[in-house]
Amino acid sequence: MKRFALILTLGLLTPQAHALSTMIDCAKDTANARCVAKNAPDGVGTVGSGSSFYQGGSEQLRGGFVTPDGQTLYVALETLRNTDPFGVVMAIDLNTGNRRVVSGYLNTVEKVGRGVQVQGDRDLLDLYTLGSVTDVQRLPDGSLVAYAGQLIRIDPTTGDRTLLWTPTTAADTRVRDSVELKYADPRRPAAASSSPSTSAPTVPNATVSTPIGNVNVGGLLGGLLGGNKPAAAPAPAPQPQPTAPGNGYFCTQVNAKAVTPALPMPYMAVDGDGSVYLLGNNAPIAAGFALFKLDAKNDYRCTSVSRFDVNGDNVQGSGIPWTSSLAGTGPQFGDFAVNGTTLYASGGPNPNYIVVSVDLKTGERRLISGQTDQGGAQVFKKGQGAAHIGSALAYSGGALYTTQVQVSAVPFALVKIDPATGDRTLIEPAKGTPLSKGRGSSATLYPMPGSTQLLVGFNGALHVMDPATGLNYILSR
Repeated sequence: MKRFALILTLGLLTPQAHALSTMIDCAKDTANARCVAKNAPDGVGTVGSGSSFYQGGSEQLRGGFVTPDGQTLYVALETLRNTDPFGVVMAIDLNTGNRRVVSGYLNTVEKVGRGVQVQGDRDLLDLYTLGSVTDVQRLPDGSLVAYAGQLIRIDPTTGDRTLLWTPTTAADTRVRDSVELKYADPRRPAAASSSPSTSAPTVPNATVSTPIGNVNVGGLLGGLLGGNKPAAAPAPAPQPQPTAPGNGYFCTQVNAKAVTPALPMPYMAVDGDGSVYLLGNNAPIAAGFALFKLDAKNDYRCTSVSRFDVNGDNVQGSGIPWTSSLAGTGPQFGDFAVNGTTLYASGGPNPNYIVVSVDLKTGERRLISGQTDQGGAQVFKKGQGAAHIGSALAYSGGALYTTQVQVSAVPFALVKIDPATGDRTLIEPAKGTPLSKGRGSSATLYPMPGSTQLLVGFNGALHVMDPATGLNYILSR
């Protein structure tokens, strides 16, 4: 998802300072509050102060990024209840572990920023909440962009939210702000002209009473009295049929005539120009696969970088497809990592667990590492090692990192992947450390600029882990 190498993104090519303290050996310092693994609510507020990750439900730290100076992590906190407005972008001070809400509704009391206000049936509606937020990144102008079913621009100072891009327009015109009008479908019928015709003769608009009721005989009189019958209403001029709906703002897959725009998967990457990259899978069925680019230099209209159809035939770019199923949606990629102009994505199954890459300049697709499961195609198998590929992904120190397949039945473990060979190495957390306690579901990784240490969102807390030693401690909870 998500984790752009912002050192490169912002043109800062020298190593950056970072805020993390010397690694704590929690196997020895067991009484340290940063070493004590506690489940919510008992652990809430024990490390760092401010707004809590825990809101009494199934909250999850999702995509985000560390600022180039290594001082702050911006992260999406999703409540996983998509029917409510609750979800936020949060900032964590990496010196102290202190937390603050940047934008959104954390609960019914704590909220920061406003969306666009429109009048609903009874009350004002607040558009562009972060109720289903899954990722947040920084734009070159310093503003933030969050993915919450659509791209929402956030003022980091006030937390106010406006629309940057949407995959589909709102069906209810009452909830469209002026920004969303640019997505109007050009195929809608043109408004009929109200100008009277000057070519037809004027006919009395006579209404007479008959046994069956009042009848307008203007047309009849026109014919009987020697005038021309009124001309038939002109057929509306045929409207141009665009190759894609929405004036190029919507994304479409291989099938360019698709009426339904593609709904990209919920993670993203941002380049130095501010363009946003999103993956589209085979939905609707038979639509094909694509890596989309929302071009910041062209008002965020949707273009594509790489495409292939459901048969695996190349349409744009080159290299492998990443599915062998004609009817499936493809791997459920759960994260992005970026190094230079190479974007990596990790996920599965279908029925393969894979890491793939796409060159953002050429569209070339490569298989980086892959495992088959339950009869998966051998063509998607690459690299040695029994460690299993998960959906989290980060690029750090020349290597890719993921987590063991994220199910609740297995402990947390890190997996190091060699991008050149695809070989996988299992890295278990040191015994007695916080990451060695609890189950491995819903872990998220964040790389640190200028450091080989990783931030790990796990078990309701933010941890720091050293992949070289397996040591880790709690940074914020």
